[in-house]
Amino acid sequence: MRRRPKTVVAALSLALVLSQLALMAVPAVIVDLARLWSLSASEMGWLGGIYFLGYAVGLPFIGALAGRLDGRVVYAASVVLAGVASFAFAALAAGFWSALALRLVAGIGFSGIHIVGLKLIADRLEGSAQARAGAFYSAAYAIGSGASFLVAGLLAQLFGWPASFMAAGMGTLLALPLLLFVGAPKPGHELRAPRWLPDYGLALRSLETRRFILAYAGNTWEVFAIRVWFVPALAFNASLPGHSSAGWNFSVLAGLSALAAVPVSIIVAELGIRFGRERVVRSVSIASAAVCLATGLLLTSSFYVVLALLFLHGITSYGDAGAINGGLMSASTAETRSAALTLFGLMGFLAGFLGPLTVGVVIDGAGGSSSPTAWILAFVVMGLGSVVAAVAMRAEPTVEGS
Repeated sequence: MRRRPKTVVAALSLALVLSQLALMAVPAVIVDLARLWSLSASEMGWLGGIYFLGYAVGLPFIGALAGRLDGRVVYAASVVLAGVASFAFAALAAGFWSALALRLVAGIGFSGIHIVGLKLIADRLEGSAQARAGAFYSAAYAIGSGASFLVAGLLAQLFGWPASFMAAGMGTLLALPLLLFVGAPKPGHELRAPRWLPDYGLALRSLETRRFILAYAGNTWEVFAIRVWFVPALAFNASLPGHSSAGWNFSVLAGLSALAAVPVSIIVAELGIRFGRERVVRSVSIASAAVCLATGLLLTSSFYVVLALLFLHGITSYGDAGAINGGLMSASTAETRSAALTLFGLMGFLAGFLGPLTVGVVIDGAGGSSSPTAWILAFVVMGLGSVVAAVAMRAEPTVEGS
């Protein structure tokens, strides 16, 4: 039985938000975990980014399954895996290595939620409705990211950090009943791939697909880097002599920053449909790189100046995500979609792992988290993601192919 497009998008967007309560749970409490487990900046980067490496590791296999089996079955199995991993983190994580392993498993589970959900939408919509659905799904992702910070930060403050992961596990499992509202794909979209491994070569023959995959990798490098390091950056500023945070919960502030990016991402995606995605993504990426650099240079300024800059960077870094998602969905076809979405998520989340980790390594190598110079270099590294996205969108494609 087929469902109305709006019902499908709403159900999968809500499921994405619920399953994302685990996404930023570690970044929300990373300062507390660093104190508890005596973590270095590099270890903080590993722990903050390993979830995204799990996503990248699991995606090729899960993408292959989604191309051969009913995507709803793959989605449901991924929900269970991710939910159990969050419960296990709350009960069993006792240091860097155990936490690292459990977050890796949780990331593998999330890969089958995020990208398979996008495929479920793409197989049920067409044309501009498909592109707009990609933008709303991207907005739901931003809402989930912000909600993860808010829920984890508040629960950790009230009941301790394990409560954040218990809530994440429960939220993830609540995504299961929403599959009942997804229904069957459109006629012609229910075809099963003739091979277990998607034809990546066929997908990569499209110049548009390659460009949007590269842009997404740059986008996630910067977005995940600032998400993971938002709270530590504020903690650094508040620790400076004469500075005060006025009792703010930094995780809540990070969550509000992520939520503020939602309407911007939707507006930018709509502008991309009207005026050209390449031009719009390029403009937003250049603006985000400039804001990122300014944040690093001014990180020792007053607390509220830094907070405003971090808020703005949280918005600009994610602002073009909806346009990039819509571009990839429009560039792919029913035959190439599984491969294109797998590569899209693989490259994006691999960059999402490397971004936060590289920032941590740079901070350690440049004098540690108490060094202003180290933080300047950290934000320069973050901003490289938007530079890559802008380069990927630097000109209108003239030739389709290799």
